Amino acid sequence: MLKKVRRILENSGNRELFFRIIATIYPTTDWRYKLILKAYNDAKDAFRGKFRDDARVRYFEHIRAVALIMILYLRVTDYRMIVAALLHDIVEDIPSWTIDRVREEYGDEIAQIVDSLTKPYHIFKTKEECHEAYHKRFKQAMRAFFLIKLPDRLHNLLTLWNCTDEKVSRKIAETKLYYLPYAEEHIILYHEIIAIIGSLEKGIKTKKKK
Repeated sequence: MLKKVRRILENSGNRELFFRIIATIYPTTDWRYKLILKAYNDAKDAFRGKFRDDARVRYFEHIRAVALIMILYLRVTDYRMIVAALLHDIVEDIPSWTIDRVREEYGDEIAQIVDSLTKPYHIFKTKEECHEAYHKRFKQAMRAFFLIKLPDRLHNLLTLWNCTDEKVSRKIAETKLYYLPYAEEHIILYHEIIAIIGSLEKGIKTKKKK
């Protein structure tokens, strides 16, 4: 299962291949294709110069990977979902992008999905309070939320290998507590997440034995 996910990401990890995939869903002259293109460009521009925790991988690679897992592995091809996947971190991380801006440029349905995926840091005093409130939302979340959030979590787990054992253990615990129950309930990436957790835990145990 994880080999298939990794193969998808390895074989589709650039702009040309991504839009070759999109062209199998919508014709290049279709307004939905063009909206996906706009979202891709907006996200890439917004995250230009930003990198992930290890400072070696562009943040946009994560955004594209989440969309690809959803499209190619989960077989989700609705243009609204693809656009929302490409924009899933933009309001949370980029001050110039607000939910109102997403709504104005992409419509109410996409804005609603992006809003559900956005942690409300501006409301709470601490990161811990924000995360607690965010995870409580999962109980009322629509399926569209999990079709993006679980690929997001899976890719985050797949890219933890250069992080400290403390961070890896924290992410594993968080995943087991907040994500796995919904992955099982909605039948979305449950076995894949279990598999990567097992690999990460094995890696930590191996380090401790040395």
